[in-house]
Amino acid sequence: MTFILGLTGGIGSGKSAASTWFETQGITIVDADIVAREVVEKGQPALQKIHAAFGDWVLLENGELNRRALREHIFKDPNARQTLEHITHPAIRQSIIHQLQSATTPYVILVSPLLFETNQHELVHHTLLVDAD
Repeated sequence: MTFILGLTGGIGSGKSAASTWFETQGITIVDADIVAREVVEKGQPALQKIHAAFGDWVLLENGELNRRALREHIFKDPNARQTLEHITHPAIRQSIIHQLQSATTPYVILVSPLLFETNQHELVHHTLLVDAD
């Protein structure tokens, strides 16, 4: 059985420094921020759903997500933010679960700034809060 540790903390708290060190020790890292970018890459089902929900303006000419335009839109419209989260959060969770289950190391660390807010803590055995200057 793989032991899964949830690593969380605020912006600039040292999560990345901690996870980088653990990775140098041979521990598999699953980073929720990276997963969040992966699930909206060109050709992914979540991007197709975002496009269907918001329209052509959310895509750049090359078919990739127009992150800047979408970010500006969801900060102005709470309903749009909810719509986006209903699309992305399940896709992120599904990918995280897949990556955790695919790990071949005895330990895996799930790095997530929203570990508790998105109920990702339910996927781990223990949690570690990083809060460094």
